[in-house]
Amino acid sequence: MTDTADKATDKPKTGKNTEAIAGLKALCSKAAGAATASLRSVDAQAAAEVSAVASWQPERPVTVVVGETKRGKSSLVNALLGTPGLSPVDVRVATNAYLEFAHAEKSSVRAWIPGQNDPVVLSVGDLRNWATNLGTYPPDYDLPRRMLVGHDAALLKYVSLVDTPGTGGLEPDHAQIALEAVGRATCLLMVTDASSPMTKNELDFLAKASTRVNFVIFVLTKTDTYPGWKEILAENRALIEAHAPRFRHAPHFPVSSMLAEKALASSGEIRTALAKESGIGRLQRALAKMGQAGGALLSANVVRAARTEFARLTTKATEDMKAYDPDPAKAKELKAEKKRVLETRQTENRQANLALQVETNRAKVEMTAQAREHLTALQEQLMKELEKADKAALEALPQRMDVALQALASRLSAELHHRFMLLADRVLRQVFTDDEMHQATSQIQTGLRAAALGRATKDSNPDGALMVASVGGMAMMAGRGAIAGLSSGAAAVGLGVGAGVMSVALSATGIGLGLAAGAFLLSRRKIAGNRQAAKTWVREVLTDARASLNEEIQLRFTEVQYIFSSTLDDAMRRRGKEYDSRIEAAESAVAADKAARRKKQESLKQRRDSMAQKVKQLDEVLAKTRGLLPKESSHG
Repeated sequence: MTDTADKATDKPKTGKNTEAIAGLKALCSKAAGAATASLRSVDAQAAAEVSAVASWQPERPVTVVVGETKRGKSSLVNALLGTPGLSPVDVRVATNAYLEFAHAEKSSVRAWIPGQNDPVVLSVGDLRNWATNLGTYPPDYDLPRRMLVGHDAALLKYVSLVDTPGTGGLEPDHAQIALEAVGRATCLLMVTDASSPMTKNELDFLAKASTRVNFVIFVLTKTDTYPGWKEILAENRALIEAHAPRFRHAPHFPVSSMLAEKALASSGEIRTALAKESGIGRLQRALAKMGQAGGALLSANVVRAARTEFARLTTKATEDMKAYDPDPAKAKELKAEKKRVLETRQTENRQANLALQVETNRAKVEMTAQAREHLTALQEQLMKELEKADKAALEALPQRMDVALQALASRLSAELHHRFMLLADRVLRQVFTDDEMHQATSQIQTGLRAAALGRATKDSNPDGALMVASVGGMAMMAGRGAIAGLSSGAAAVGLGVGAGVMSVALSATGIGLGLAAGAFLLSRRKIAGNRQAAKTWVREVLTDARASLNEEIQLRFTEVQYIFSSTLDDAMRRRGKEYDSRIEAAESAVAADKAARRKKQESLKQRRDSMAQKVKQLDEVLAKTRGLLPKESSHG
């Protein structure tokens, strides 16, 4: 961007550091391999998840920019790339998708739409419309979740940048999109601003996002606006020391994106002075240096992921030891707790099922009415077209009908999708805690997917004029190919927390309405050029469509109501079994002699200590990787 910034993205020196980086990469790779093998013997699923982290090998290291809403993330990305306005910025919440900026000789934009296998090719000028709520979005597309922007910025030769939505404020669903982007991160750029110290939301998100990402760089923005930024920076360091001590050694970079943008509009000494005062050049050099060590950073992330799993197993072993506490009152307390919790849950289940019944009945009536209105409007439109149709138009009528019914199914499926999304959040939130949501979601997805796959494609009349389908149908809830489009990322997340993620999970099940004419009844009846016969055919097809849609809507809501109810019932039974298991363990601990209790506790203690030792060993490896972090330098 400026003279200083241009120097910042000159190729980093590779002399003495190359051998050290290679050594750290080898150390991390060896530790990660040993840790994964050890994990495989105690928790195969955990080992598989760590292996999945190891399999992510991007062409260039990926730095994911995260932070609270309106901290200046997009402005920072634009400043780092030397292109103001590239990532859309506005006083309102802007970014709906996460935007990945990668090096390319020519500018390009690709958007991944839920339900489509292939990305939509766009131009840079489309970013505002497609990635934000500030422009005009095409009505026939679902909102993209990821967009890849090709750009020739010098920094992108060393590292790709990902701009994410804000993680707090009035848009909590954005946190899930940001976490999805973090799954692709080599390191994190945690952005705060100089208006106030870090919030609890920011610290909580940092803890969640860094379970499998080892390196974090902190950036304090808007230093030009807030003269007291140094005090804020000191408070941030204190908060990190108290609540996230793992990051006490992470570097902090104070910057001003505004000054960097002004530098672009200046020249000579003023340009150089503004660029230096902005602090952007120092951050660019730091990121370029991190990019040079990309292989070592990725290996360290695998070690971090393994360390997280061993820490979890250590905690679990500690909790399991409590069941063998020889306290005779423990079983009695657990029985009372079981009774109290299950009585509460039964009440919640009754309320949730009542809400489910009321909402589904109301939604069925409204959806049926919408289908009737749309079909009536379509019939009126087609009749008007037939009055003016020539022979060619009459011959093309089946294709015209097929497209119209596909569009109708898509609109109704989107509405169906929205209603199921709200229904799921309302019902499940009455019963499940955040920790239980993932398991419940997986069960619902499995049930809905099984129901969808079990439905045979139907033909609504003997002539085959109308076909209705589910998975594999002509139109699905999130568009064609929704399952394939989401299987690589979003569908695996589950409902998580919040309706926004529920929409992804429900879309991935393939629940939706499919509707297409699909047959050339007009030509079979030899009515080409016969306007009256064409009108009769249209009425017959739309009559079949109305009956089929009503049947499909009834079926979808019946399936969802049954599967949701089953999930709630299963959750109650599972909770009861969990308490029974804990009570049985407590009673067995009391009944067993001291030697048996001591033996079991010793076994669990050995497991806990073994896991804790693995954590300690991996911490020692990770401590040696701190040299990969860039050094701080003073601002101004």
